[in-house]
This record gives sequence, C-alpha cells and structure tokens, in this order.
Amino acid sequence: MDPPSNKGRLPLTNVSNNVNQRQCKSNVPPPHHDPLSEELLKYAPHGSEEAFFMYRKNQRKATYGEEDLFSLLSDEVLLHILKWLPKKTLLSCGQVNRRFNRVSKDETLWYRLDLSNRTLQFDGLVEVLSRGVIVLRLAQTSIVNPTPDSNYLEFPASIKVQYLDLSMCTVSVAVLGALLANCRALVKLSLENVPLDGRICAEIAENRKLEALNLTMCSGIDATGMRLMAKALTRLHSLNVSWTSLSVEAVQELVRNLTPQIVHLNLSGCRSTLTDESKNLTELKTLRFLDLFGLVSDQAIATLKNSLVDIGINKYYHSSVARPTVGTKRTSIWGLRTRD
Repeated sequence: MDPPSNKGRLPLTNVSNNVNQRQCKSNVPPPHHDPLSEELLKYAPHGSEEAFFMYRKNQRKATYGEEDLFSLLSDEVLLHILKWLPKKTLLSCGQVNRRFNRVSKDETLWYRLDLSNRTLQFDGLVEVLSRGVIVLRLAQTSIVNPTPDSNYLEFPASIKVQYLDLSMCTVSVAVLGALLANCRALVKLSLENVPLDGRICAEIAENRKLEALNLTMCSGIDATGMRLMAKALTRLHSLNVSWTSLSVEAVQELVRNLTPQIVHLNLSGCRSTLTDESKNLTELKTLRFLDLFGLVSDQAIATLKNSLVDIGINKYYHSSVARPTVGTKRTSIWGLRTRD
C-alpha cells in the first residue's frame, strides 16, 4: 500500500494527543497563513515541507525544583553568601557561570590571602594581585619564573597590596623588580633573606607611605640603594638591616640620611662597618629600641644601657623589629590575619 500523500499538509499543524482538543477541533478557526512562510515554501525543494521549521522560545513555566533560585538574589546578597566560603571553594564557584565568576572576583572577598610554603606560578601570582589583595603572605613561597626574558614580566598596572610578606621567598631578581615596580601603596614590607639589587632598592624607595621594612640577611644592598631608601622613606618607624653585610659606604649613607622619626632600628652584624664615626645615630630623638648584637662587647653594652636610659638596648634576642610574624601568631603578619 502506498503511504498517504503529504500534499496539502500545513507545516505548522498542531499535533496533540489530548482527546478534548480533538473533540473541539471543529470549533477551532483555521490556522493563520503566514505570507512569509508560504513564500519560502514556494522556493523549497519538492518533499522538503517537513524539513521546514520555525523555532520559538519555549514559554513553558518551570516546575518546582527547576527554577534558578540564585536568579532571584541580588549581587549584594550573593556576595554576602560567598564571603563565608574558603578561597579554594570560591575559585570553584567562579567556574559556574559568568555571573558567579564576576561576583567571585569582587575585591571584598580577596582582602587577605595566605599562600606561604607553596610553589606559585607567575600567572597565578598575577591573577592573585589582580583581585585587589591588601594583605598578602608569601613567606617561603617559590615563584616560578615563566621565561628568562624579563621583558615579558607584566603585573597589573596598579597593585593595591599594602602588607606584603616575602620572607625567605624564592624569587628571581627580575620578577621581584617587576612586582615592586607596580607597588606604590606598601605600608609594611618584608624581604628577609631575598637577594636584591639597585633597581629593587629604588622601587622600595618609591613607596613613600612605608612604615616598616625588614631587610634581614638580604644581599645586594649597595650605598646608592641605601641612600635612596633612607632619604625617601620619611615615615619609616621600624627598620631591620641586620646581617646584610653592608659596606662602610652603605652604613654611612644610612646613618646620615635616616629619618629622625625612626623608633625601632636593628643594625646587628655590622661589627666591621659601624664605627664611632657614625655619630649621627645620637640625633635620633624618637629612637626607643636599638639592637646591636655582634657589634660591641658586653662591657660596652652595659655602658650604653647606663648612658641611654630611654632606649632599650638588645631587648630581644630574637629580634622582632619590622618582622611580620612573631610569637605564636603564625598565620598573621604585623598583627593582621591572612586567613579567613
């Protein structure tokens, strides 16, 4: 038997299994003929009527359980929910959709961050800094250099970090220089046991709001770099340059140009370079603590204590001058939490 012919069949015929609709079919007016559809069908190949479709958005109302409840929340409410999540979960939420990705990158969610004791890719560091982090701990972190050519080391134009701990961080001079070149809002900085050079010292000097600077056991600090930092950092109240192997010229530049507002100063390890000619230290009227471990004999220390009754001489065997983490607060830097 030959199949029924498709001639005269409308392309937009409504098909339904509802019995009531079939019974009321005679009462339904004939379908409206769209002139545009008829015109298109004239040029369609023979037998392709069933291949002609007109798509439209499904207006079916979502049943219970299928509705996106997050679409009913404002971005402010969603932000208030995301702030209770740990950083790892927050990164996963950013992959849900575009809205979650945008809200999860809000600066209020990334105020503080602890990435210490990790291996961090250069691109990862750039992404972290682009989130607007203010308190960042990178102590003992290894930052991988993406390329030996420093011309490709690009950080965000304006880095908002104010408290930066890079103590014992494994980082190349090129990466560190590129990082500090975009930091102009630093308030407290620690570069303990990190190699420096003249360019890095110049970039540190550009942070005029710097109050605490820890350069313990740093290498590469020359007289020019010391002069730039001592002259520019007029708000500095805590400075630690112990065991930095400073030259005689560097020490002279320090004591000549150091701001009179200094309160805590650590010069331990400068036995061969700090001499009686460095008398400018006596003009520091605001000085309250002075660490001189390894500089003078015990008899001289006793004499200094009797002469400088208002200054604490070698008060702390494990100096805390300008150091970010002291005591039992292992996850805080300068008294600020780095973990939520």
